[in-house]
Amino acid sequence: MQSPHNPCPWNPGSLASAAACWASLLAAPAIHASDPGLSLTHRIPFTRQHVDIRTVFQPDAEFPMTVRIRDGDRGVNHPATNVVLTVLEQAKLSIPAGFERFGPEGAPLWVLPQSQDPALLYLGFSGEGFPPNQFSGRMRLQLKEVRGPGEVFVWQADGSGGLDIRIDSRDGLDANDRLEPLVNGHDHYNVGFTTAGLYELVFQPSALPSGSETYLMGESVPVLFAVEPLPVVPPPPPLWQRWVDTRWPGGTAPASETAPEADPDHDGEPNIAEFLCGTDPRDASSRPPWKPRPGTGVIPSLIFELPVVTEHLAEAAVQMESAPTLKGPWTPLPRLEPMGDTLRWEDSFTTAPDTRFYRRITTKL
Repeated sequence: MQSPHNPCPWNPGSLASAAACWASLLAAPAIHASDPGLSLTHRIPFTRQHVDIRTVFQPDAEFPMTVRIRDGDRGVNHPATNVVLTVLEQAKLSIPAGFERFGPEGAPLWVLPQSQDPALLYLGFSGEGFPPNQFSGRMRLQLKEVRGPGEVFVWQADGSGGLDIRIDSRDGLDANDRLEPLVNGHDHYNVGFTTAGLYELVFQPSALPSGSETYLMGESVPVLFAVEPLPVVPPPPPLWQRWVDTRWPGGTAPASETAPEADPDHDGEPNIAEFLCGTDPRDASSRPPWKPRPGTGVIPSLIFELPVVTEHLAEAAVQMESAPTLKGPWTPLPRLEPMGDTLRWEDSFTTAPDTRFYRRITTKL
């Protein structure tokens, strides 16, 4: 059972304070016997809880081993893809002299300490619940890949004041970049990140079945870390603006050519109609391919179909209208259910007219 200690005071400008905090990070490894028995949206955030990256045995699944995120406070395992592990800005330290293995002196390093700090996420690595009668020795949890803006380190003290670095992504990842928790055991390490941002750490678990010399491999699982402060990413420009920028790169074309109602290729189709249908506004031979066909009902009718870029319907609307003469009156046609990415309208008649006029109006939303 672990008891939390008070977080060490931290003054980023004080090397003495830095040395004191780093000394606490290099405390003796904490290893526990267990009790028997990785776009953030829609993810559960963990910020200050006791959380484990836990290897789980699932003998009837396609992969016999996988990685789950264990909420130690509530006793719940979550799929790694459902959570995000947050490294708060309070975890940011400055690397003091003598620890250049992590980077230049004074450079930042965000550290989740192996000893519990109530102000930070308390991250463990666990094989608890693994069947000890089927596996022996230590398991392996290999870091296969780091997807993120910086480097990642995982370490403990080696018992003589030195560093026992288990994972160091800066010099490339290989089979040695792994942790080795006990079967049905629970370890804690210091976990450091060199840069703020989002990281996906891909772990692959394995374990040695009793009486075998070959490790049983599990699936590779990404675990998402958010190292704060996260960079502010501006939202992408609207679809319309992206379309304009693609068709007229450089941003120097006049508004009279790029406006939604403009028709630079003089094909009778405004830019907004070409945007909606995915055609080329600078090529008169590329036009929205709308066409009528006879309806199949008892009452005579015409059905009009217009292929569109479905996502562009968020920024453009189109309406079909009919009239007995070019002067009107113009009447909107009833809209039918789309078929895939094709919009449909129907014009029905009690008695089919000799002449009928139709027009399509596309507007920018």
